[in-house]
Amino acid sequence: MAIITLTTDFGLKDHFVGALKGSIYKELTNAKIVDISHEISPFNIHQCAYIVKNAYKNFPEGTIHIVGLDAEPTPENQHIAILVDGHYFITANTGVVGLITSEINPEKVVQINIPNPENGSFPVMDVFVKVACHLARGGTLEVIGRPFNGLTELKEYSPIITDNGKKIVGSVVYIDNYGNVVT
Repeated sequence: MAIITLTTDFGLKDHFVGALKGSIYKELTNAKIVDISHEISPFNIHQCAYIVKNAYKNFPEGTIHIVGLDAEPTPENQHIAILVDGHYFITANTGVVGLITSEINPEKVVQINIPNPENGSFPVMDVFVKVACHLARGGTLEVIGRPFNGLTELKEYSPIITDNGKKIVGSVVYIDNYGNVVT
């Protein structure tokens, strides 16, 4: 059975993470679920990419990564599933996967074609879990969507030199639990 990882901005105060895991176990009672983080700052795509990029390589090929950040579907923010570097990523088309795998070309990308239920307001649980469980059972990307080549691309934050070389202006991407600052 494949490993399914979870990375979200849900936090741990509310019921969302428990409900998400429960929906996976409801479909796959013997699922192997690993939490990468649920403490991503809300909607912070660069922080999410940093955390997932530094974690996913430690998992075996075939691992399925649910990245539940800014997952409400819109015409510009489609649900996608990607096979890259031997790993599956299920997420919204926010640019997060491009930041995670900036030096690697995806092997396959599909726009997910599983409708969000009419009363569904939790696409990570209603759509992403179905895709993850399908893949964990040995299913293919072609069954759940059509080929997609409109990946949103974001640029990593790069420092800017100003004042004739006297200042370097950068952006903080993440501050870890020990106070280390990642720019």
